[in-house]
Amino acid sequence: MLKTKKSKIILFSSLGVVALALVGGGLLFGGNKTETPAVEQGLTYTAVKEGSIASSTLLSGTVAAADEQYVYYDASKGDLNAVLVAQGDQVQVGTPLVQYDTAELQAAYDTAVRARDKVGRQIEDLRTNGQSVDLTGDATVDGKATSTAQRTVDMQMQDLNDAYADAQAAVDKAQSAFNEATVTSNVAGTVVEVNKSVSKSNTSTSQTVVHIVNQGSLQVTGELSEYDLANISADQEVKITSKVYPDKVWTGKISYISNYPGSNQASVASGAGGNASNSKYPFKVAITSEVGELNQGFSVNIEVVNNTKTILVPVTAVVPEGDKNVVWTIVDGKATKVEVTLGNSDAMYQEVTGGLKVDDHVISNPNDSLQDGKEVEANEETTNQADQHQ
Repeated sequence: MLKTKKSKIILFSSLGVVALALVGGGLLFGGNKTETPAVEQGLTYTAVKEGSIASSTLLSGTVAAADEQYVYYDASKGDLNAVLVAQGDQVQVGTPLVQYDTAELQAAYDTAVRARDKVGRQIEDLRTNGQSVDLTGDATVDGKATSTAQRTVDMQMQDLNDAYADAQAAVDKAQSAFNEATVTSNVAGTVVEVNKSVSKSNTSTSQTVVHIVNQGSLQVTGELSEYDLANISADQEVKITSKVYPDKVWTGKISYISNYPGSNQASVASGAGGNASNSKYPFKVAITSEVGELNQGFSVNIEVVNNTKTILVPVTAVVPEGDKNVVWTIVDGKATKVEVTLGNSDAMYQEVTGGLKVDDHVISNPNDSLQDGKEVEANEETTNQADQHQ
């Protein structure tokens, strides 16, 4: 605690005279030596620490599966032959789910294989039998004929090799199409929906045949405004609450924020001079704590946690002076006015972005009696921002 001597003020109401004790005892009044002047007491101070203010960014979202798979009917694959799973089944990655009719695909594959094998036989015949050359006995003539025949054989072999490569590509394509006729699971989870009543003629909407959800892998999805988009970034921590369980808090981390508004968002005209945007940007939150009682479909509130460390002072310590803001500090027992620049604030604390440093002593409850450079006595607060905002 900083201590100074208290000033004395003696009032003589009958004479209308005020006698003030002067600093250093240089003047005497009525023969008594005065004490060092100081501001009236009741002041408190706090040592500046770094901390984070409470978040003012609140979002809403819906609990959804982070790991799920929709299998939609694909008319380009032909007729749906069979759905191989039932609602409630547990499946693993690679489990067959849907089978399309493979009759045409099988025929296409067989045709491609026969075409490839035919070229293969031609290559083998040319490699084994080559090409005959009738010799005349004239070395010059026979050498020229042999050379020409060899070039012809080499070109035929090259053409056949190219044809074989093309035929193999056709086989691979037919094989791939055949394999895709059986749709397999790419997630491990529970089959929550099966729809066998799909129509090849219905091309206006996507028809879900099978829906699989990993119930143990949940996330929160939602949309945020353009104003929130400017203040929120991926990897920020959040707190999640639900009205269903008001006493419980889950933790999470923002895993994704789209830079583009949702497809159903648009700008609407506002007033006579411009547009006001109502665009919403999709975001996702990964749940980092135990899922517990949370279930898919729950509506939840999301508070973005502020982990940014800045210098904090009590909001009561800041004094506006025109277009400036000041705080009173205590330096060597004397009150010192300091101009500060401010950041955000919450109900209790104000961010100070310039003018103060850690461990400065800031008067929490300044009053009009403070004078720059005058000695002051103040008691240190027992609780400060280090206790509540770290």
